[in-house]
Amino acid sequence: MTTSTDETVADPCVAVLGVRHHGPGSARAIAAALAEFGPDRVLIEGPADAGALIPLVGAAEMEPPVALFAYREQDPKVSAFWPFAAFSPEWSALRYAVAHDVPVEFCDLPAAVSLGMDRDVEQEEGTERRKDPITQLAEAAGYEDGETWWEDVVEHRVHETGALDAFAAVAEAMAAVRAHEETGAFDAVREAYMRTAVRAALAGGTRRIAVVCGAYHVPAILGVEKGKASGLPTVKEDKAAVATLPKVSKATATSLTWVPWTHSRLSYRSGYGAGISSPGWYAHLFEHDDHIAERWLTRVATLLRKERVPVSSAHLIEGVRLAETLSVLRGRPRPGLAELTEATIAVLCEGSPERLSLIETGLIVGDVLGAVPPDTPAVPLAADLTREAKRLRMPKAVSEKTYELDLRTPNDLDRSKLLRRLELLDVPWGEPGHGRSSTGTFRESWRVVWEPGLEVKLVEASMWGTTVPGAATARMLDRAANETSLARLTGLVENCLAADLPDAVGPMVGAVQDRAAVDTDITELAGALPPLVNVLRYRDVRGTRVESLTTVVRGLGVRLAIGLLGACVGIDDKPAIVLAARMSEANAAIQLLEDPEVRGPWTEALTQVADSEGAHGMTAGKAARLLTDNGVFDTAAVAERMARALAQGTEPADAAAWLEGFLAGSGLLLAHDKAMLRLIDAWISELDGERFATVLPLLRRTFGTFAGPERRAIADQLPTIDSAQSADAASEEELDDADVPDWLRAARTDAAATIHLLFNLERAA
Repeated sequence: MTTSTDETVADPCVAVLGVRHHGPGSARAIAAALAEFGPDRVLIEGPADAGALIPLVGAAEMEPPVALFAYREQDPKVSAFWPFAAFSPEWSALRYAVAHDVPVEFCDLPAAVSLGMDRDVEQEEGTERRKDPITQLAEAAGYEDGETWWEDVVEHRVHETGALDAFAAVAEAMAAVRAHEETGAFDAVREAYMRTAVRAALAGGTRRIAVVCGAYHVPAILGVEKGKASGLPTVKEDKAAVATLPKVSKATATSLTWVPWTHSRLSYRSGYGAGISSPGWYAHLFEHDDHIAERWLTRVATLLRKERVPVSSAHLIEGVRLAETLSVLRGRPRPGLAELTEATIAVLCEGSPERLSLIETGLIVGDVLGAVPPDTPAVPLAADLTREAKRLRMPKAVSEKTYELDLRTPNDLDRSKLLRRLELLDVPWGEPGHGRSSTGTFRESWRVVWEPGLEVKLVEASMWGTTVPGAATARMLDRAANETSLARLTGLVENCLAADLPDAVGPMVGAVQDRAAVDTDITELAGALPPLVNVLRYRDVRGTRVESLTTVVRGLGVRLAIGLLGACVGIDDKPAIVLAARMSEANAAIQLLEDPEVRGPWTEALTQVADSEGAHGMTAGKAARLLTDNGVFDTAAVAERMARALAQGTEPADAAAWLEGFLAGSGLLLAHDKAMLRLIDAWISELDGERFATVLPLLRRTFGTFAGPERRAIADQLPTIDSAQSADAASEEELDDADVPDWLRAARTDAAATIHLLFNLERAA
């Protein structure tokens, strides 16, 4: 830093104030240093093209934490943030300048330039990844991390030395660090740009300039007003360096705005690449300059008491004493977060660290959400969302809120539509809840929380349109045009209908109809049916108009029925498992639809599969189970087909596949039908050791899908089944087979025990 009390007003003077980004002591010192120095212009490290946004800093509605947000207009995913908290030195400098009507500018590379350069630099190896200079100084002083060193040496001692003297000491330390390392290419061009900005201000007649920048850059700016004598690059050299910067084109044009931020996201590294892990603690240090330990532990105690943890005044006194003792032992000027955290665990939590996560979330990090003025520039899509949120009385809040929506009321229905449209735009403001929410009811439950990252997603989604419904429509039409799966395409139709996007539904229904007419994949057809049936069945709940879907659904159902048997023949195990699952989904949808034009052909198709000798066992068993659940097959019909599937001449693997298809997911039939239990027991008892070992994993997989109560109900039935027939079937020669394990030989003498093995395999193993 250069300044002197002997200088006249006519002499140029530049005070370079090196800070630690988000340092509360630096923020307090900046305000004091600016008041002492009395600048007539303030330059701050930050994107130079954000100058038009600076006046908003003084608005009453502007509440940090906030962030400058820069994004490419033609590619919003290329973006960066420059976050500011109340305890950020740069924010303190901005507030000082605005409050005292002092001209203020950002003096770093424009965002339109740095966005592209940052991407290039990240691809380079080694040279640009310099070590944090504060970490280097901390290591030289014997500290384990830079944060603790900076707090002790700078943050806690500014008031002891005076603000300007403290910044002079920082400049001297940074000069020592940089004297032993080479400046990277990216830092070199940034610093050339900063020096150029300072010289431009001097050339414009400014005489007292305060430059607020990261401490690392201080030696590169210090003495710039003295010209060549300062040892810095010349004006010509800096102009040459700046001339190498890429020119801004239509493709790289960038927009900037302010967006709300949170303490929890202050650790995010973007813009000038700074981040902190304990913003709540830093806010505490900024707000209070005395009795730091006492005030902090009082807040901790308040939080713990809300969680019904008994914390007394004695706990607080002992906690403060322990923290102060630890700080003395460690040579620190006063207790830091580490000492206070240890005291909290040892005293307030009585040695139990389990509640530390609560303290970290509530205090150390915090959940503070900033705010920006209503007239802050915003992309049209974000502005439309703001209007809709205000109309629907849905404030953006960082704290989670649950909305229980009644879709029969216009306001709640519009809330549901808004949240669903945002989901389709990949802006997940709300998450569907469980409990009362149901597809077929008038109730929906949503858990809603606004994260700052959603501001980014809004900008990214703005490429699709200027309003939420318009953008969601364009996004869905684009997805539909590129979707190759019929099942996923019909899922998109369901989503668009739930979000009330009529301009998307028409073209998408037409696409479904065209795709279904030529699609020969029965698995795809089966997966495509349920979403459309859901729409038809529950259209009255949301008041959607879906008459055109009836023809599509009937066509899908008939084509599915016609092709089902062929799809079940000649397939391997993995495709059979997938097809069986899709058969269940399609059957549930068809039963829900209650359309005889679809249900009749479907029932006939299932019967053909259940009776087919060529169908894969998994699909044949599934068909038999679905017909049973639909009330088409009675117990005798099921027993007949099960006996045929488990006949002695059937390959054990095929029989096990049939059982898996029939039983998977629910064991209620076995719990209520002893005849089926006997059939399964008889089949298992007739297997030799080798075949039993082959089918055991398949059976275990099947029985493992049963719910606990179902397993217990089946186990209760086992002692009551007639085991004589199975016991007689086990010949002496078979039981003497050396390949038969002892536990299986014992089981074959008792039919109930044979089945029981399948429910207690851990005991048998």
